[in-house]
Amino acid sequence: MLSSISGPEEPGVSSLSVKGELLSHLVVLIACFSILAGALIFELNRTDASCVRLFGITLPNICTFKGVTGLPCPGCGLFRSMISVMHGDVVSSFAYHRLGLLTIVYIFLQFFYRLGFLLVPTQWARFAKFGKYLNKGFIVLAILFFLNWIWTLTNIFV
Repeated sequence: MLSSISGPEEPGVSSLSVKGELLSHLVVLIACFSILAGALIFELNRTDASCVRLFGITLPNICTFKGVTGLPCPGCGLFRSMISVMHGDVVSSFAYHRLGLLTIVYIFLQFFYRLGFLLVPTQWARFAKFGKYLNKGFIVLAILFFLNWIWTLTNIFV
């Protein structure tokens, strides 16, 4: 697939670096698709809020950080929150994790950015500018995750 897409002819840019860039976009696209599809396929287990179900089979909570330390990790409840968003239950989403909705929006933006980058190679310069905003958004999201985690930990110990 990558060999059929030719990148822009730029001086000093080898076809190997263009293929590497295309491959990185493809990997992120597949990761985003997997997360979004997983959030649609999985269901919340209404009898035990710490577990999710896949095709009727209840899967246990496997947070290693919480299992070792007894404390919630920065992403505890995030997947359950994203499942809630993808199934239309935004209110429950905030109960599982405060940043679930924002994370799913960011993943959708990444998905469409990477898809556009791969499908419309003539518009790479335009997509690259949008990508810089997504990179800054990732930094903001990471900071919000850290602040959310501190907030959660302070509420546990107070």
